[in-house]
Amino acid sequence: MTTATAAQTLRSTRFVLVSDTNGHRPNLPRGDVLCHARGLSKHGDIKELRQTLKWIDEADFEVKIIIAGTQDITLDKAFFQNPNRDGRRIRKDAKQYPDQCFFLVRDYSSNIKYLHHGGTEIQLRSPTGPRTTFKVFGSPCVPKHNDDDCAFGYERESYMAECLWSHIPLDTDILLTHTPAYNHRDASTEWQAAGYEMLRKALWQVRPRLAVCGRIREARGIEKVQWQLGQDPPFLERQTIQFDDPDTKANKWSALDMTSRGVDALLNDGAPGQQLQQNHVSFSSEREQSEDTLFGTFDDNDDVPPSEALTTLSGSSNTTAQTGVIQQDVADVINRLEASQTESPRTQLCDRNREALWGRLGRQETLIVNASIQPKAQYLQGRPMLRTPIVVDIELPVGDD
Repeated sequence: MTTATAAQTLRSTRFVLVSDTNGHRPNLPRGDVLCHARGLSKHGDIKELRQTLKWIDEADFEVKIIIAGTQDITLDKAFFQNPNRDGRRIRKDAKQYPDQCFFLVRDYSSNIKYLHHGGTEIQLRSPTGPRTTFKVFGSPCVPKHNDDDCAFGYERESYMAECLWSHIPLDTDILLTHTPAYNHRDASTEWQAAGYEMLRKALWQVRPRLAVCGRIREARGIEKVQWQLGQDPPFLERQTIQFDDPDTKANKWSALDMTSRGVDALLNDGAPGQQLQQNHVSFSSEREQSEDTLFGTFDDNDDVPPSEALTTLSGSSNTTAQTGVIQQDVADVINRLEASQTESPRTQLCDRNREALWGRLGRQETLIVNASIQPKAQYLQGRPMLRTPIVVDIELPVGDD
C-alpha cells in the first residue's frame, strides 16, 4: 500500500522480530527487515557465532540488524579480559577469541548490520521491496542486577548510565536494546519490574516508531505507548495498550498491522525536529582494522591461532540495501561532558527535553516489542519450547532513488 502526503510517500515495511535465540535457529516468516535483539550464542564461542550468522545471512530479508547479549561475552572484550569477572561464564573448551569474534560479527555479510551501541541509516533498494528508508540505533548495554557482573553491564546509578541513553539520536526510527525500558514488557518473577528507568526516559525523548528488546523472557509481548507531550513535567505517558500474542495460545505467527490500513495505525510521523546541540555521532562507511568501542579495543587477527583466522563473507550477499554506519564512542562523549564547565548535566537534559518536543509532536506513539522466543523454564523432551517470531508492519518514507 502506498500513501501520499504533502511531505513524503509512505509504504508498508515488514519487520520480523526475534531475540534470545542463543544458538537456536527458528523458522522465520518472510519480511523486509529482520531484527535480532540480543542472545546470538550461548557462550560467545566463535563456532556458535559463525553458525548463527550463517542462519541469519541465509534468511530471506533484504537487511538484517543484530545486537549482542550478555552471553555473547567475547563481544565485550573489556569484560572478557577482566581477571575479576565471573569465571563461570567462560567455557574451558570453547574457542573464545574476542578480536576474531567481533570482526566476524561486524564483517560477516554486507546485509547484516551489527550495532555495537551505535546506529545505521538504511535505505532498502530491492526492486521487489518497499524501497523505504529508516534510521536504527542498537545497543547491547544492560544495567546490572544485585552487583552481578555481566558482559555489557553498567552500574544503574552512575554518571555513565545517565549519559549512555541520552545520546540516541532523536531522529531514530527503530530502536534495538538488550533490556526493556522500565514498566514496559519487563515483568519478571525474579526482579519484578526489571527494566531501566533511564531508558524509559530516553524513549519519551526519542519516541521511535518501533522499540525492540529481549532478555526478560516471561515478559514477551507487544504494547503501544501513547506519550504525554507538551506538558510539564516531562517523561509522562497517556496510556499503554496491550496487544494479544497468539503464539501464547497456538503455534501461529504473532502479526500486527500498524499501517494506515489497519485498525491500530501507529500515530508517529517520524519527524526529525530541530537540533539544539551536537549529537556526538558521525556517519562513515569505512571498515577499520581496529576499532575502539565502549567494550574495549578490537584488533583484527590479534593473538589468535592461524587455524582460526577470520574469513568474512562481506559482499557475498545480493542485498541492495545501502547504509551509513554511525561510529559513536560513548566513553569519549562522557569524557567531554565531564570536562565541560559551561553546562551541567541537568542543563543538557533540559535542552534535550526541549529538542524532544520542538517540531516532533507528530511522534505520539511507540510500539514496544519484547521478542524473546524462549519462554522461561518450558521444555519438551529436554529441549526448550521455542516461540514464534513477531511480525510487525509499519509505514516508512520511501527513499530517494
